This record gives sequence, structure tokens and C-alpha cells, in this order.
Amino acid sequence: MKVLVNSMRRRLDSLKSGENRVLEQLKKVPEGRLRVNEKKGCICFYYITDSADRNGTYLKASQSDLARALAQKDYLNRLLKSIDSEEKAIERFLKSYPTQSPEDVFANLIPARKELVTPLFTEGEDAAKLWLAQPFAENPYLPEEKMFATKRGENVRSKSEAMIADAYYDMGIPYKYDFPVDVGNGKTRYVDFALLDVRNGRVIYHEHLGRLDDPVYLHKNMLKLDEYRRVGIFTGKNLILTTELDGCPLDMNLFRQNTAELFGKAPM
Repeated sequence: MKVLVNSMRRRLDSLKSGENRVLEQLKKVPEGRLRVNEKKGCICFYYITDSADRNGTYLKASQSDLARALAQKDYLNRLLKSIDSEEKAIERFLKSYPTQSPEDVFANLIPARKELVTPLFTEGEDAAKLWLAQPFAENPYLPEEKMFATKRGENVRSKSEAMIADAYYDMGIPYKYDFPVDVGNGKTRYVDFALLDVRNGRVIYHEHLGRLDDPVYLHKNMLKLDEYRRVGIFTGKNLILTTELDGCPLDMNLFRQNTAELFGKAPM
């Protein structure tokens, strides 16, 4: 699975970057090590410079900077061992990972065969196409309000939603508009956008709150967000929230930048 392999590679890059930072910091630490002794609720620090000396020299309160530097040194050395261990484990994994993943089996089929097959493992463009092709129940609420056309050819309920849809379309982010969400107790709510995060193989939801200065609208949507939270959809995990009100429109440039960072895309 390329998602897993790419994740491991990103983790390896992060570890190597961290390793370099640790090595740079270790160049500046003092010689010796710190001994910490706790007795009857009293904590004392001792400075050991000779390997044969098991006790060390007591550090006074005025020498707290030295104690911190020695503690940091010990932490960095332990951290370096942990980083090295994980780096080697990831490198072994990447080296032994098969050249063809289960997702590649479908991806490598010729188009004529793909048309005849129902794949069980997909990713990337294949996953996006299959996800977009899955039908879903349309929102029955006032379909006549969908008056704003998007580049993809559907109609949405507001000018802002049309701009958001076009941004996703331009960046190649698969989306479904007015998507049904089961919030329990037989209730269905319709989220403005359901998005496929192809890079990480997950669905992210986007709710645009475009009339925050309307108390009735605000109250209704606060209840809706509570219903989302109860089924595991919330900001910081898998929900994007954008807002606007009279005199404070949606900043589309900033939205595109944030979206590009979240989905690993180039802003348009």
C-alpha cells in the first residue's frame, strides 16, 4: 500500500531530521553526567565526571543550569538511541516490502480489464474514481435552492459553496456535495462536502457556515455540529469548518493555502 509506504518514508525523513538536530545539540553539552537522588521527598543533584566515581559532586541551587544541561544531555543520548532503533526498523521494512502491493494488482490491469473487475484494494486515482462513482441519496430539502453552478457541472446553494467546490476541483481533490451522514437514531444530516483524502486513504468532511449573523441559522448548525461529534466527526480530526458573516467574507486565498497544506496539494 503506497499510503503506508509513503507514511513510513515521511516518518523516516522526520527521524533523520530529528537525528541531525540531536547531534547538533550534543556538540554543546558539558562533559560528565547527572545523578539524581531522592530521599524523604528531597531531590538532590550530583555531577559525575569520573566513571569510577559513583556519587559525584553535589550541585547547589545556583548550579541549576548545569543540572539542566546534564539532564538534557542524558535525554538526548536516550533519544538518539530510540531514533536509531526506529530508523533501522523502518529501513528493514522498506527494504523487505514487496514491489507489488495488493493495490497494484488492480492498478496494473489494462483499462478493458478494469471495466470488468470489482477491485477490493485500490488507492490513488483508482480509489478516487471508485469513490466518486459510488451513488448516495440526494438531499431532498429544497433542491430548487441549488442555483449556483460549479466547474464540475453541478449546482450548489450559495456562491461561496460554488467557490469552495471549484477550489477542490482545481486542486484535484475528490468531493461529494450535500453528502448524507448518519448521525444515529434514524437521523440523516447532509454535510456540505465529503472529501477523499487520497494520500491518507480517509474521508474528511467540510461544513461551511455562511450566515453566522443569523441567530436561527447559527443555533441550527450548532446542534448539527453536536450531532457530528457524537458520531466521531469533529474539527481537529476529520471536519473542516469555514465561516463567514456580513462584512466578513470567506478568504479564498487563505482557504486554498490551508487546503493545499492539508491534502498535500499545490495551491491554485
